[in-house]
Amino acid sequence: MTRPPDAVDVSRPDKELWPGISKRAYVDYLLAVADDMVPWLGDRPLTLVRAPDGVGGDRYFQKAAPTYAPPWIRTVRIAAPSARRDVDFVICDHAQTLAWLGNQAAIEFHPAPVRADRLDRPDLFVVDVDPPEGGFEAGVEAVRLVLEVLADVGLRPGLKTTGGKGLHVVVPIERRATTEELRTAAARVTSIVAGRRPDLVTDEFRKDKRGGRVLLDPSRNAPGATLVAPYSPRAREEATVSYPIVPEQLGRISPEEFTVASVPGRLEDPGPVAWRALVGARPQRLPAALIA
Repeated sequence: MTRPPDAVDVSRPDKELWPGISKRAYVDYLLAVADDMVPWLGDRPLTLVRAPDGVGGDRYFQKAAPTYAPPWIRTVRIAAPSARRDVDFVICDHAQTLAWLGNQAAIEFHPAPVRADRLDRPDLFVVDVDPPEGGFEAGVEAVRLVLEVLADVGLRPGLKTTGGKGLHVVVPIERRATTEELRTAAARVTSIVAGRRPDLVTDEFRKDKRGGRVLLDPSRNAPGATLVAPYSPRAREEATVSYPIVPEQLGRISPEEFTVASVPGRLEDPGPVAWRALVGARPQRLPAALIA
């Protein structure tokens, strides 16, 4: 593969992608967080949300690498039976790819919880905590229970906001379990948490049947699933970012405070420091108690 350039040119640098945030400022943001973000993207098939006219215009998911991508952009080919073709997914292994994608107005980054060399064996276990609109505090309560359950079985997770109203609990795991076993584990965690607080937590996907409760969504562990990357912005006018936190911050933070403008100044906060240790830590074995 061709060596990437030392720097990536930014076209139309003054173009606004979020209110008050130009494309130049956005690419500068990506370069500022690259050392912390790329380790969670590297070697993973990447799905993007692009907004060529900014968050106020049309947005769309993009899985296939653009045909005009430069030769130094790495890809992995994955069969897509439903589309009756193969799809070349981008792999973001370095800051230059991140900057190039930012210049293409890719405003959300959704990596797969698998790596390109073993697409059938996930190495991330994810508990997606999805509270009702305006219910972040309820999500915090649910996350505390999830952390208790995982601690009971010896797992040490990372925690981050989604950049929206939810939270993700993420455990780097050994590549032993199948996606089916991970879904079983996520369902088991939900069952335990719901058993402790049935008034707070549900596994009901239909919003009209949740009764205002927090959904613990196992689908982040399904075949073909993705999760929003730490430090990825979201397609919201506030330019909020999925940001790593630590449990001690629960109840003291709100997702709106982590934005493209604020996060570069918070990279030495406890959350980013904890996630640096997490990405370099030995993968954990998913306990048999969760997949039995």
